[in-house]
Amino acid sequence: MAEQIKGACGTYVRALLTILLTLMATIGGSPLDFTSADWRLLANGLWASLLPVIMRALSTSDGKYGRAPKE
Repeated sequence: MAEQIKGACGTYVRALLTILLTLMATIGGSPLDFTSADWRLLANGLWASLLPVIMRALSTSDGKYGRAPKE
């Protein structure tokens, strides 16, 4: 079970970094200058980063931590 959790966390961290870096580049400027709408956009990136983890967990062909039979 620990390997499945590590795999899921790895997927989440990669997706989170990708989404947050993309959003920060899109917003531009310093985080000190962000408006409340900008921070809300970044917060939405937190839950959006869970989508790849959920998709892999529900996949019947993913052997890492999905619903596929373990080898």
